[in-house]
Amino acid sequence: METYGCAANQGDSSIMKGILWERGHKICRDMKDADCILINTCIVINTTEQRMLHRLNTFKKEEKPVIVAGCMASVLPYIVKKILPNAKLLPPHHVHHVADIVEGKNDGFYLKEKVSLPREIEIKVNFPISDGCLFNCSYCITKKARGNLISYSPKGIVEDIGFAVQHGCKEVRLTSQDTASYGKDNNTSLPSLISRVCSIKGKFRIRVGMMHPLSALPIFNELMDSYAHEKVYKFLHLPLQSGSNDILKKMRRGYSVEDFLELVKKFRERYPDGTLATDVIVAFPSETEEDFQKTYDIIKKIQPDIVNVTRFSPRPYTDAKKMKERVNTFTAKERSRKMTELAKKISLQKNRACIGKNYVALILEKQGEWMIGKTENYKSIFLKEGKIGEFVEVEINDATATHLFGNRKHHI
Repeated sequence: METYGCAANQGDSSIMKGILWERGHKICRDMKDADCILINTCIVINTTEQRMLHRLNTFKKEEKPVIVAGCMASVLPYIVKKILPNAKLLPPHHVHHVADIVEGKNDGFYLKEKVSLPREIEIKVNFPISDGCLFNCSYCITKKARGNLISYSPKGIVEDIGFAVQHGCKEVRLTSQDTASYGKDNNTSLPSLISRVCSIKGKFRIRVGMMHPLSALPIFNELMDSYAHEKVYKFLHLPLQSGSNDILKKMRRGYSVEDFLELVKKFRERYPDGTLATDVIVAFPSETEEDFQKTYDIIKKIQPDIVNVTRFSPRPYTDAKKMKERVNTFTAKERSRKMTELAKKISLQKNRACIGKNYVALILEKQGEWMIGKTENYKSIFLKEGKIGEFVEVEINDATATHLFGNRKHHI
């Protein structure tokens, strides 16, 4: 079983593994030992799609049954069938059918919420709180793959998380295409859900996933209140995409640069040491040098801890693919290089500013001689000692652009 793409895909794979295990199947580490191959695909940009196609061609040589799950199964089934005519398709809304498909028992799909299902429980678990979204951004293929917003019942989500925490989960990841949209279709809200999850007994932390600025605007004050609980990482993933209002309109994002800056201001006022992550698309069709410079200047101004930089990639079935005035490849690469250099410089400055500070870190994994964890503001930290699942007080003594180094002071 292979999984690619976003946290929602990771969450879907966790559910599929749980269902397969419950039905008596085993997940093989080596493809040679497998009776069947399952790939959970991502096609968010062209380079990712090409990687998926490469994997499908590799599977063709294995001469084993293949199940293609994820966004490629929804959006590009004809391409899958061209490479693997006998492949079985499992779209994102139907992951609960995985065992039936493996066993050849499927008689048709039906919809089901991704709650109250078996799942793989590890120290970090992705919990999908909804699927689909409310928007129709001009460049995004995910809308076609996952459809309109379907929020899952808060009761089911809380029960699933409670069970996972009882069985060893220490990092609860609330995932969705847009977490801030949660509940807008079933009379609840993200802040309300966070508060309910915080009330679950046990020692764990909560990471709130990416949110669309337009969804966040009406709930942001309440959201910041819910972040005050010690279980919630002080971490905000809020995509900017462009610092030009003209480009934002062409992207159909629905908010202005000023709206975005207001949210950042509120987050920083409430949580000055919080971690801000954002996303930027460079070289969107018709993006001028002035448009790019506006984005560059805003990133320089707000100093995000993390900037995910992507070059525009035309996707099938999107309006942006039809847009003219494409930015040439050389210019697109140059803008991506400049933005990435700025992002790395800011990340290093922000991380080095942590040196000498004390944090409470949750240790989540071991890599070689290092124990790796997350501070309360969701920065990665490398330690020489500690146990997985422990909360420890640490003092930061060094930093790179991607992580901190620290000394363990004592167990909490």
